Amino acid sequence: MQRIDPVTFQVIVSSLSGIVREMQSSLFRTGYSTIIRESLDASCAILDRQGRLVGQYVNLTIHLGAHPAGLHHLLSRYTYSEFEEGDCFIVNHPYYGGSPHSVDMFVITPVFYDGELVAFCSGLAHKSDIGGTVPGSGSGSATEVFHEGLLLPPVKYASRGKINKEIEAILEVNSRTPELVIGDIRGQMGTDRVGEARVKTLFQKYGTETVMAAFEELYARTEVRVRQELAAWPDGEAEAEGYLDNDGIVLDRKVHLHCHATKRGDTLTFDFSKSDDQTRGPVNICPPLVQATGYFATIAAIDPYLPCNYGLSKPLRFILREGSVVNPLVPAPVNCYAATFGMVESIITDTLIQLSGKQPIARTGGGGATVIGWKSTKTGRSFVQYEMCLGGTGAMDGDDGSKGMGPRNSVGAIRATPIEIIEAEFPCRMTTYAIRPDTGGPGKYRGGLGTVREYVCMEPGAFSCRGDGQIVTASGILGGGAGGVGALIVNPGTPQEKRLQARVGGYPLKPGDVLRVEMAGGGGYGNPKERDRDRVLGDLESGYITPEAAREIYGLTT
Repeated sequence: MQRIDPVTFQVIVSSLSGIVREMQSSLFRTGYSTIIRESLDASCAILDRQGRLVGQYVNLTIHLGAHPAGLHHLLSRYTYSEFEEGDCFIVNHPYYGGSPHSVDMFVITPVFYDGELVAFCSGLAHKSDIGGTVPGSGSGSATEVFHEGLLLPPVKYASRGKINKEIEAILEVNSRTPELVIGDIRGQMGTDRVGEARVKTLFQKYGTETVMAAFEELYARTEVRVRQELAAWPDGEAEAEGYLDNDGIVLDRKVHLHCHATKRGDTLTFDFSKSDDQTRGPVNICPPLVQATGYFATIAAIDPYLPCNYGLSKPLRFILREGSVVNPLVPAPVNCYAATFGMVESIITDTLIQLSGKQPIARTGGGGATVIGWKSTKTGRSFVQYEMCLGGTGAMDGDDGSKGMGPRNSVGAIRATPIEIIEAEFPCRMTTYAIRPDTGGPGKYRGGLGTVREYVCMEPGAFSCRGDGQIVTASGILGGGAGGVGALIVNPGTPQEKRLQARVGGYPLKPGDVLRVEMAGGGGYGNPKERDRDRVLGDLESGYITPEAAREIYGLTT
């Protein structure tokens, strides 16, 4: 392999980071749906010709595993000789395409320089609706992956720059919002073209051998950095476990997740063999996403500025029992994977804290994605209102948890859709968007507070939720209390009040109905009686805690 001087290496690496950020910015600005342009449920990446991750802008950490998996499946179906300049491929299959769930769709573009395939640009973004049993394609009651919408293995979407009309026709007739789906896919393709042009410029400036050498050096440096840090930790073993409320189908049984971590020398092994078998309901999660949680948690434990690339995967091993909730078999449903991912991230983090001796953190409150499929009685037009409703994060030594940030994990920079956008684009009125007092786990450092959003329906709708945290609380640590639980309530405080479970599919709403979405709070850190008096007074003044909690839990006497 060609040696590369340090200055050139750093310039190339910084250029790659800039390219991915530009792609990401382009994707958000060209998004048709609120899911992309408001919730930011998307990410971009550059991969080498073997499908190894060169760089990703970490908007969604779970995609650290998704992008390589998506390209792996593409390369398993097409030979290098079948790729041509101007081609573009799409895939959304969780089992035969690497997608987290069917509504997440890859758009992958090969990059050629001087007639040679040198890299791939990839964009992964959530779609508003891709068919399935409920609007938004995310039924919490799904029992097969086939219930979750149209499934596409890697297929060619554009050939030599010309879009395949037959593929678009299939997409259009399988979506309740075809104009949004097609618009977002074309936006992703345009984003890939931006990345393609910038990568080509990089190769033109430095040459194929130099840029390829920079790729290999980047992997090697990242691997060495991780191994050096791990080697400094004492050898040992650690265990952690957690539970989900249920799987959405078998409501009286919690779903158990367990991780046994082993650190030997400069390697880590995460063994999930004791986790439950795959579930009937859609909380199953595929291996690439479990691996992504390990990569992210390792970055957090070592250095938050560690670059995201293939080198991260070398020192880490995963044992994921086939047929389990973390390695399900077709056709197990997976669309509610996010809650499972969050708990997997929590228990991996717990094991790393035990092994490294680093600062512990309380667990984060359950959140979820809510979807309302609207049908206008005047025009017959369909709308799909997709939102991320976020729980509070756990507290740590010296720091309170964040309010309304989640769900249940550090999944990324996704955000709640602004009220103004909701009311402008969908047939509902939002009457409440606020924090929930006393939902942050009490402690010397308080857990993050859960949020509440309340809507008044103006048209008939069908409500679905892919949430968690109504039964299992976010636990506190070192004497800290648990966070408050969440709730989904239709017509609260009336004779027609109806409480829904955290995972629900297609619950009917009628004009005038009120929907209340309450998210859980994070766990607290340390003895609440040791909380600084000024902090308690500040919480009381801000409405984060009630006078009763200030007096009875925190011991405030005046």
